[in-house]
Amino acid sequence: SKLINQLNTHYAFISNADERLNFILAAYNAGPGHVDDARALAKKYGKNPNVWLGNVDTFVLKMSDSQYYNQPEVKYGYFRGGETYDYVNSIRARWNEYKKKIRN
Repeated sequence: SKLINQLNTHYAFISNADERLNFILAAYNAGPGHVDDARALAKKYGKNPNVWLGNVDTFVLKMSDSQYYNQPEVKYGYFRGGETYDYVNSIRARWNEYKKKIRN
């Protein structure tokens, strides 16, 4: 819980709580350095660095490609972003299923 709290503080500038949760989950899985690298690339390529879906997640997936992880904005280098992408999506999908069951 201490790590989750630290990541929540790290991403406190993301005002949308659902959006912030995506970044917290990604950073919990990959580390905030890799997520921040993907944010930097998203910004460089004209995407919103504070929105996960269709923005930062795209660059998380590209972080195993040398064309991206060797760019000067990337401080932490290569990582298997597919694992982080899948992790965030699976946790969010499971959460949505739980919410449906609670509502029924």
